[in-house]
Parts: sequence; C-alpha cells; structure tokens
Amino acid sequence: MNEEKTPLRSIAWSYLVIALSSIGGGLSGWVQQEIVEKRRWLTTDEFLSGLALCQILPGPNQINFAVHLGTRLRGFAGAAAALSGLLVLPMLIAVFLAMIYLQYQNIGLLQRIVHGMAAAAAAMTLSMGIRLLRPYLRRWQALVVMGGAFIGSGLLHYPLVAILIVLVPVSLVLEYIRVAPVRRQEDGS
Repeated sequence: MNEEKTPLRSIAWSYLVIALSSIGGGLSGWVQQEIVEKRRWLTTDEFLSGLALCQILPGPNQINFAVHLGTRLRGFAGAAAALSGLLVLPMLIAVFLAMIYLQYQNIGLLQRIVHGMAAAAAAMTLSMGIRLLRPYLRRWQALVVMGGAFIGSGLLHYPLVAILIVLVPVSLVLEYIRVAPVRRQEDGS
C-alpha cells in the first residue's frame, strides 16, 4: 500500500485517460505508459508481475489489473475508482459508436478508419512489448522462457494453461540459478 494516499479522482482519471486513449486496442501499452512511466505508481517489474498475475486469473486482463492496482493504491475504493474510470464513460461511448457503425458499416471510409485503428492498436502493443523486453534481453534465463512461450503459443498453438504448466517451474528454477550465486556472496559463503 502507498505511504501517501493516492487520490481516488487521480485513479479514476488515469483509467479514464487509458480507456479513451486505447479505443481500438493496445490497452496494456496505454496502462504501462500511464501507470509506470507517467504516474510512477508502479515500477516496470511491479507492472509486469501484476500483469502476469492478472493474465492467469479468470476474466478480462485489464479489468483484473484495474482492480489489482486500485486495491494496491487505495483498497476497495481504489478498485471501484479504477473500474469506473475504465468502464463507465467508455462503455457509453462504445454503445454509441456501435449504433453508428451498425448504421453506416458499409461505407468504405468507415471501414478504413476501423482498419487503421486496429493497426495502431497492434503497433502500440508491439511497442510496449519491445520497450518492456529490453532489460530482459541480457539474461539468458529470460530468453529461454520467452523462447519457450513463443514456440508453445506462436508455433505449436498450445493452450496457455499447458504453456504455464511447463514454463512456470522452468522459470522458477532458472531464476533460482540466476540469484543463488548472488545470495551466497551476500551471505559470505
């Protein structure tokens, strides 16, 4: 929990900015930019750990993450603030835009706009992935786990649960191998 209390309006506002910025997708990229880079409520490692946890929980990842962050910052009230910022106004906008899209979906310009938004969302997600990947490229252990995840999901199309069953123990062992020598030196062994 934060030493100083983060204002609820700041949590709600940040998630509203995230939600409105991510129309078309790329939500994780916007969350990382707002929460880690701009607000500094979490470090990159805390963000990645929280995101990983929220991805294995049932339900939409970013709703899980909003609850996680809001709870961490201000408890139940923080979770409610994050969820309201993430969902209320964007839901109204989405309903309105869906009604317009259904009415005018056959117009070529509208189809091109939607395709452009999808491309921008994919680019934002790729950009976040590259930014977050840089610190881990120096660790061979991380490369092994990333390679296994890529092969399992991207090439072999295994379900996420099967990949996690294999890679979680592998990553724990590899991390132990990485930090064990450092701990031995710190202990004076």
